[in-house]
Amino acid sequence: MQTEKHFTFSLLLDVYGPLLTEKQRETLDLYVNEDLSLSEIAENTGVSRQAAQDAIKKAQQRLREWEKALGYLEKRLRIEKILQRMQSDRDMLEQGIEQIRKILWEE
Repeated sequence: MQTEKHFTFSLLLDVYGPLLTEKQRETLDLYVNEDLSLSEIAENTGVSRQAAQDAIKKAQQRLREWEKALGYLEKRLRIEKILQRMQSDRDMLEQGIEQIRKILWEE
């Protein structure tokens, strides 16, 4: 569960990371991509363990809010799934192209 959660936040960080503050982005990156503990993050960034934890929670909350509002990652994952099917089954090519167009232009 923890690994799956980290993976999800890693993807969200890739998509929405530039919208976070540099400190939030760095702290969350250390937590989800480098798998550092709160103590290690605190030591590396020069803040308290509690400050590191607060920055992570705030960054995660913002990422969730942005994804809920925009849904960009969910669309990206849907498109990737279609592309994988298209690659394995050339007959799916036309159908896949149409599905991707619908995803890209849906409101």
